[in-house]
Amino acid sequence: MKAQYLIMPAKEHELLKKHCNHGNLSDYNLKKLTDELASASIIPKDQLPEDVVCLSAAIQFKEVLSGKHYAFSIVEPHEADIRQHKMSALAPLSIALLGYRKGALVDWQMPGGIMTFEILDVVQNA
Repeated sequence: MKAQYLIMPAKEHELLKKHCNHGNLSDYNLKKLTDELASASIIPKDQLPEDVVCLSAAIQFKEVLSGKHYAFSIVEPHEADIRQHKMSALAPLSIALLGYRKGALVDWQMPGGIMTFEILDVVQNA
């Protein structure tokens, strides 16, 4: 798979960096996220490309092997409400996808093993 670099505002970068230090990530996910954050492009929110997964973005993606589709908005942890399709930025799938662009394939270790997710659509809700 071609190397893909994260693009994100400083707020999301700091949130994920803190999670690396205090979160409960598997060794695989911790190394992957730490490496990605080290090479991430940090840009102002108003300069973020429209197709980048960030806080308040509505995203659609699928798990590649099963083809199962998902759709939710990524929100601050205190705003999360799964019944309203609002996923915490610190939920495993949000952590995996933040900073990636539409079309990206993202590997992330889940309880069932390493899974690959494809980002199908990103809509900024600013």
